[in-house]
Amino acid sequence: MTVIKLDLPHRDLLNSYVEALKEGHYIGIQPKATAEEIEKICADPDAFIASKQPEYNPDGVIETPDGTMFEKVPHEWLWLSVEGQFVGDVSLRLQLNNLLENFGGHVGYGIRPSRQGQGWATQMLGLTKKWAKTHHGIEPLLVTCSADNPASESVICKNGGRLIREGDTPYGYEGGRMKFFHA
Repeated sequence: MTVIKLDLPHRDLLNSYVEALKEGHYIGIQPKATAEEIEKICADPDAFIASKQPEYNPDGVIETPDGTMFEKVPHEWLWLSVEGQFVGDVSLRLQLNNLLENFGGHVGYGIRPSRQGQGWATQMLGLTKKWAKTHHGIEPLLVTCSADNPASESVICKNGGRLIREGDTPYGYEGGRMKFFHA
């Protein structure tokens, strides 16, 4: 039986996480890691793992491309592993602000390039829904995607996603139209 886990980041998965970054893995709209960023992770793995632990009282702001500022919200990073190898990660936002209600939703996720197209995103979102409900009482999740991203829309719909609205991409982000789902 295949062992699939969604859990907080930990050292056991760090080597395969670094391999994924070298493949070009990224999450959501975040840029791919640079060689310097990967080197920094390898130089101090404990500090990196500590930086990925839950942030329930985050400090700081996020600035959007058009210069709008939003307070950061509490969130958790979760890693999906299959047979002890990193496959993908999720940023689970535990609260929504105006930016997240109109752009990012509760969930941002990514699957490492070598594992894309194999159904892992669908499984990861299903596990994330269970985690959010069990650990934080969040149900339903607001999940968004670009209107021209049928793969992401399929992942959401396979997890019970129900389209609640469409809108233009706000705050200077590129992408045209967006779809918003409750899942």
